[in-house]
Amino acid sequence: MEKRCRWRILILGLFFLLWGCFLTYRLYRIQGAENLAWAIQAVNQRSDSQALYRQRGEILDCHGNRITGRDHRTYLAIFPVLLTTEERKEVASLLPPHAGRLEGKAPLIIANPSTELVRFANAQKRTGVTFCTIPLRYGRQPIAHHLLGYLHPTTGQGLDGLEAVYESQLNSERMVRLTVMTDALRRPIPGLGWRYQEESGVPAGKNLVLTLDLVLQKKVEALLDQIPVAKGAVVIMEVGTGKIRALASRPVFDPYAPQQSLNHPDRPLLNRALQYYPSGHLFNLLIVAAALESGKVQPDAFFYDRQSGHGLITLTHAFAYGVPAVFQEVTAALEPASLWTLAETCGLGAGGRLGLPGEGTGLVPGKASKIETDLSTGEQEVAVTPVQMAALLQIVAGNGWYYPPVVVEGLQEPDGSWSAPPLVSLPNQPVLSEPTVRALQKMLVATVLYGTGQLAQVRQGAAGVGGAIQAGLGGEEPRLYSWFAGYAPAHDPRLVGVVFLEDDPAGAEQAAVLFASIMEGA
Repeated sequence: MEKRCRWRILILGLFFLLWGCFLTYRLYRIQGAENLAWAIQAVNQRSDSQALYRQRGEILDCHGNRITGRDHRTYLAIFPVLLTTEERKEVASLLPPHAGRLEGKAPLIIANPSTELVRFANAQKRTGVTFCTIPLRYGRQPIAHHLLGYLHPTTGQGLDGLEAVYESQLNSERMVRLTVMTDALRRPIPGLGWRYQEESGVPAGKNLVLTLDLVLQKKVEALLDQIPVAKGAVVIMEVGTGKIRALASRPVFDPYAPQQSLNHPDRPLLNRALQYYPSGHLFNLLIVAAALESGKVQPDAFFYDRQSGHGLITLTHAFAYGVPAVFQEVTAALEPASLWTLAETCGLGAGGRLGLPGEGTGLVPGKASKIETDLSTGEQEVAVTPVQMAALLQIVAGNGWYYPPVVVEGLQEPDGSWSAPPLVSLPNQPVLSEPTVRALQKMLVATVLYGTGQLAQVRQGAAGVGGAIQAGLGGEEPRLYSWFAGYAPAHDPRLVGVVFLEDDPAGAEQAAVLFASIMEGA
């Protein structure tokens, strides 16, 4: 009897021990391993959400200012499950035909809500109706649209410009949702109600950091619209680095509807800052540089001009006044191979420096080519891009060093840490000697001080050269191409500016005026 009682006590004790172990295990599962799942389920039971947009890496300027995502558009969000029956009937009657039906539990996001819907939302505080904002990828005003490119309207994939080149780094599947936290009575919880939430566990897109300066870029864009410039481009480059601080092209296109510009006669989708055009009188800079480097001509050498009536004139004065006869004589003394070699060394005739779609290479004859026409008037088949011309002026302003043009600094994580280190632009060996650079600098200063470029003068002093040429490329009808390229301040260069205008009746004078306005603002 006593033995049987002991067995019963032992079995009962073992039962309670096993039951205690089971309860301990379940408590561990609930509080530990399954805690997150239960928490998510609890939150889902008292929250509703709607996907707003896919997160994409931002494009930033050199100071970290956002170029993309600066402007926002307001939408009206309607959550039917949080509306009363009367409210659902009332709002359903106000919905536009394309908005869909207010059935089921799916929220609706209404773009450009009608006055009646806005009045309904503002009439009184309703649980299921709120306003939300979605960032616009591109601003309402054009900011480097040609450089940035555009996205596919449905898939969000980059189709042109930097958006296409850095698609894999910028793209992300992370969604941003509008979420409302409610209590047991489906009322928003104070302090936890409406909020924007990014999906966790999905990698975010990286940010692309550019060399552009947003403030300077906006000034350039505003000036182009103020004049206005119908067709043309502006490039602003930093002296001593080759970094592009502003780049704009006209006409602009709508990045949300680029297809509307496909058949436009002015070709708005064309980035004119990257296309090549006849250089005209600007090529005189390279002619003089080659002549000075060869030692066959000195800046103070005298020439006799019969055509323009200047008589005896030095090379410096001939450059300032743009005397064709003098440049014809200087060109005749050059070895063609030395001129074309110097042109290639200075970055002309070489495209793809920025790595952007559609970037032109320019046109420079081969080293074995003869000089068969008048280079000083631009009749020779020589063409350059505005970016290439900026790099050429940077050589003169930067004491003879060539810096490859750069527009991308690097890639950053959303927290600001560099995921790819900043690109460092290393200079090549000097392409022009110091005496040649000093002589060219004096010529460019003289051109603005008392020569053909006086309209480009600024308070800090400027140096540069301009000109216009009526020519055709590739069998096209002749067009008027106008230029001004220079730098400022004249005696302590900081920025190079190139202004290119196409079919502008004001010609080179307009280009010089625009250059001065930009440099004054910079």
